[in-house]
Amino acid sequence: MTKKNKLGLMAAVSAALLLGGAMLYFKDDIAQEIAENDLEPFRPITVSQGTLDEITSDLIAETTTKNTIKTDSTETTVTAEIPQNTAVSDTLPDDIRQSLIDSAQAMNSAYPDAVGWLYIPDTAINYPIMQSDDNDFYLHHAYDGCSLKSGSIFLDYRCENRFMNPINIVYGHNMQNGSMFAGLLSFADSAYFDSHRYGWLSTPEAVYRVDFFSCAKADMYDELYDGSTPINDWLSHLYNVSVVWENADFSEDDRFISLSTCSYEFENARTILTGKLVEMNGG
Repeated sequence: MTKKNKLGLMAAVSAALLLGGAMLYFKDDIAQEIAENDLEPFRPITVSQGTLDEITSDLIAETTTKNTIKTDSTETTVTAEIPQNTAVSDTLPDDIRQSLIDSAQAMNSAYPDAVGWLYIPDTAINYPIMQSDDNDFYLHHAYDGCSLKSGSIFLDYRCENRFMNPINIVYGHNMQNGSMFAGLLSFADSAYFDSHRYGWLSTPEAVYRVDFFSCAKADMYDELYDGSTPINDWLSHLYNVSVVWENADFSEDDRFISLSTCSYEFENARTILTGKLVEMNGG
């Protein structure tokens, strides 16, 4: 073999190795993109999502309550907080509400582990919520059960599957590509929190507006993950570990949703975004 041929062969081998390495590096992102593209038939239709965007934008524009930013661990009870504006409407146009429910029903019919759809305007969070009989399966599986590094957004297996618990905990990975629950970390900034204070949850039976009021930093074993904790105690502890807290008004009948992901402020750190579930009526 001539020197020229040897150089050519070495170049070809090097190119193949580089290509193979690139494919290995990006294969997880590619697999995730394919899985997300396959969700398109079940996403809330464009007109419904656009309406939610408009409603959310109007709500944020009308909000004047200032965030309370936690800078220490001072003990303060939740009842000492000043109630936020309670005049926010709890109605959606009938066709929009029904469209969101229909989309959640279609997802649940195709994939019975799908218990709802979570959407936070102006973020990448626009995913189905899955639930299995443990908190391990959907860490590394897509909604269709296929192995996937990014996993799925999923509801704690100890929670009732229609979000009827007082405390409903939802998990998702903090992906380097910004997908899944990576965006939760931005809520630790009070200005960002203030401009992203509302989310939407649709289930096969109902549509909820999510009124976010807390972004907390806690250990993965924190009592916030214990859904059996009395609500007043749970809220008081949530306040104490929050880095951003929005003045809020609570009642004993309220239900809450906490979105949790890994963060790296300390060992086993978690960022937890919490909101109150407000069921929407047709109108």
